[in-house]
Amino acid sequence: MDIQLPQTLVNRNISIINPASGQSHRTSIRLEEIEWKALNQICAEENISVNEFCCRVDRDGNRKEHSRTSRIRSAILDHFRSRCLRSDGYNA
Repeated sequence: MDIQLPQTLVNRNISIINPASGQSHRTSIRLEEIEWKALNQICAEENISVNEFCCRVDRDGNRKEHSRTSRIRSAILDHFRSRCLRSDGYNA
């Protein structure tokens, strides 16, 4: 018997701006539903679009993750980690 587990990864399209050309292109990223919710929360707090957040992460030269999706996941985690550390009185 083949048991199907529920799919937790959600694929969505985003638009990324190529910094060299200034041209926008669509691409898809796959995140867990909880990561999409966290990303939407960050964007609401910072009053930016999901596309803008992803463009910022994509252009960030300090990010060393291998893939765009990994950079976005790590940026989401960094955001909440920094917030947690600040609320505990620590420096991130």
